[in-house]
Amino acid sequence: MEPPSSGLGSWSSAQTSYVTNARLQSTDFLQASLQPLTELEREDNSDGNREQRQIPTFARCDRPPPGTESISYELYESKQHIAHLKQDGCISAEHNNSCCSWSRTDCTGWILLCFIGVFTGLIAVGVDISIEHIFDLRRYVNNQLVQSGCTVWEQYLTFVGLAVGFGAVAGFLVCYVQVLAAGSGIPEIKCFLNGVDFPNVVDLQTLLAKAVGIVFSVGAGLPCGKEGPMIHSGAIMGATAIRLTNGIAVKPQIASKETRDLVAAGAASGVAAAFGAPLGSVLFAIEEGASHMNPYIMARLFVAASVATLTSRFFLGPLLANLRWGWLGNKVPVSFGRFAELDYHVSELPIFALMAVVGGLFGALFNAANKRLTKWRQRRVGPRGHKRFLEVLFVTFMLASLNFWVVAVSYEQPMMVKEEIGANSEPGDDKYVGMTRSLFRHSGSQAMKSLFHEKDDFEIGYLLLFAVVNLVSSCWTYGIGVPSGLFVPSLLTGAAFGRIAGQLVKTYFPLTGEHGIWAHPGIYALVGACSMLAGTARITISLAMILMETCGDSEFGLPIFLSVMAAKWTGDAFNRGIYDMHIVELKKVPLLETLPEPHMIALQVRDIMARDVVTFDLITEVRNLVDVLTNCNHHSFPVVYPGTRRLAGMLSQDVIRRILELGEEYDIFNKLGASSAGIPYAAMAQGIVSFKYETPPEYLEAVSDHLDKRVDLRYYINRNGLSVSKHASVHCCYNLFRQLGLRHLPVIDRDGTVCGVITRKDLILHEQEHDLLRDCGECAKGADSDEDEGSALGDDDYSPYLDPDAVENQDAEAEGELPTELTKCSTRHLDDAQRGMGGAAM
Repeated sequence: MEPPSSGLGSWSSAQTSYVTNARLQSTDFLQASLQPLTELEREDNSDGNREQRQIPTFARCDRPPPGTESISYELYESKQHIAHLKQDGCISAEHNNSCCSWSRTDCTGWILLCFIGVFTGLIAVGVDISIEHIFDLRRYVNNQLVQSGCTVWEQYLTFVGLAVGFGAVAGFLVCYVQVLAAGSGIPEIKCFLNGVDFPNVVDLQTLLAKAVGIVFSVGAGLPCGKEGPMIHSGAIMGATAIRLTNGIAVKPQIASKETRDLVAAGAASGVAAAFGAPLGSVLFAIEEGASHMNPYIMARLFVAASVATLTSRFFLGPLLANLRWGWLGNKVPVSFGRFAELDYHVSELPIFALMAVVGGLFGALFNAANKRLTKWRQRRVGPRGHKRFLEVLFVTFMLASLNFWVVAVSYEQPMMVKEEIGANSEPGDDKYVGMTRSLFRHSGSQAMKSLFHEKDDFEIGYLLLFAVVNLVSSCWTYGIGVPSGLFVPSLLTGAAFGRIAGQLVKTYFPLTGEHGIWAHPGIYALVGACSMLAGTARITISLAMILMETCGDSEFGLPIFLSVMAAKWTGDAFNRGIYDMHIVELKKVPLLETLPEPHMIALQVRDIMARDVVTFDLITEVRNLVDVLTNCNHHSFPVVYPGTRRLAGMLSQDVIRRILELGEEYDIFNKLGASSAGIPYAAMAQGIVSFKYETPPEYLEAVSDHLDKRVDLRYYINRNGLSVSKHASVHCCYNLFRQLGLRHLPVIDRDGTVCGVITRKDLILHEQEHDLLRDCGECAKGADSDEDEGSALGDDDYSPYLDPDAVENQDAEAEGELPTELTKCSTRHLDDAQRGMGGAAM
């Protein structure tokens, strides 16, 4: 919520007359707007058959996760706010023609970006070193047991015991500490940048659970990647930087936009710290995260990403690659290594394309299977608690047992594990697990690097088994209660299948001629890796750039571009990408996707808007403010000129609460609504984070002596004038809403009167597109009913974003009405209620 403004002036006699008569008699605009419409205007303005036309939308047929709240990125243009910005020197009334202006805020903003990059890089360094130490510990314990002459069952119990112990730590942090630490965090950050916030998604508690949890989930041997949690951790660092500086490093007039941009910079830093690819990380933030972009924001992302890359390489080179301090190597948390040669024959391009199609099919299959598995978890397991924790222990036990026995049954005695994956060519190597079977015992990053660069051929049978096991186990693991990324497991699965294809092509289809040789099988592994990830997550440009930066050469760009696009097109023919699937289809988050649906052009705003909107007069009674807090769960309300219903501005619930809390202290309640002074900006903004009262009865008691008095809202309303005609197309409204980062948009008639409100939920058409022309009254009734437990989300109702008790506080009205039956909810907690995304003020 943008803070209201200060800077109050004195009242003139004309304004006093306005208060007395409750109208602006001297305003030429209002006098002109009161002129009757012409016959042609009335005919064009008529709803005709559209009056009863209610298109099925998210607002009428679905319900978002409890606790979610829409974010507004628009500028709050109240008189008080603008006056304060001028007084504080944030803006100037004088036009500055200087081409070189540099303010204190600009300087501290760039320093803050460097701060985000450094600390995100340090988190990545800490995570990577910790994971390396855990794998070293497990390998040391295993080898010591073998050297001491243990039995295979003793080796098995130790192997599984360590895995389950590490998995238990990761599961505990998710199931009992912070549920938002589960998964990769990329869907949550994508929603945040799109304008949907979840409680605690960018809090330090989430960062702690995420960073520590991913160390133990990867250390347990689960098929989890560390890059997704690093992205989430970087985004949290971006939000934390704002809080630590108390907002002094951002421009206060666009504080919400600044916060969004710094969170995006943190996410880009996480990608850069993980892969050492600053350019690819910027493209990833644009492709997957940011809803809109411009060169200024891109420059900020690039600065943070470059600093994060520098930080991770500066520390990891000496600590893990034995470089001297100050020497920068290519050691990063997720490293593909440098290819000695990337030559390929033109006849191999069709093979690469075919591999990409197969990767897209596998990706679509992965997504479909994971969707069904997640729905089962929603019904049977739940987001937190003992059931989910026990599932973590069970999955970890089963996968650890599988990884152990796949290797153990191949040997007659317990075997040791090498530090690096490689062929057993040295004396004494017969005591170690073979090269192909070692893939089951090493981390995903080490296994993938071996598949890319190992010169000797792997055993096809065991490599195929490894690929299938990794595909199935990755699908099974993605969604359990541990921090887990999807990049490395998908890349590793694709690399295994690609390596198989490369070895088969080289063996059974040799080229003839003096210079005719096929590309190295590691090249096929690279193509398979990017195809599988593109088919699963539908990432294209950023993935191609990340792979080229990590490989250190752009000459292989054409096959990479070909494979990622072919894989994406193939996967899109069957289902959504894994991130969008979890956001839109499973968690029911009202995400505004990149492009509106084509048939939105034929729909008008009046077909989807919320009607019967709750409004305030510009001069209103205190009683009305309390009634709305008591009976309505919306965030913002149109304010109209008295007697006209013509739009004057928007007033948010947070501002209403501050007016009621401070109105008596600053004497703004009186019989006429006039006041010689208003609430200062500093006092108004100070309590936005922590309000004095929490429930409507407390507010009613605080202003019980002033209920019949009036208050002037002109100083506090947002006067930016953003509105849309009810005759505009939904396609146009969708673009306006998404590009400006709006939270709500009032709908006006031809004569300027308020006739509805649009929120993001109204702009998302229901999945049953064949019912677009059908009356959705019955569907809307079901979505708003608490008694029909299967009507809104049905058996799939599942949200990890809020405690279960908070679900009771989410009964937001879908049409913006002020029904009397909601008075029974007057004791609800307003901090929970304001997160509701229902109806006219999501």
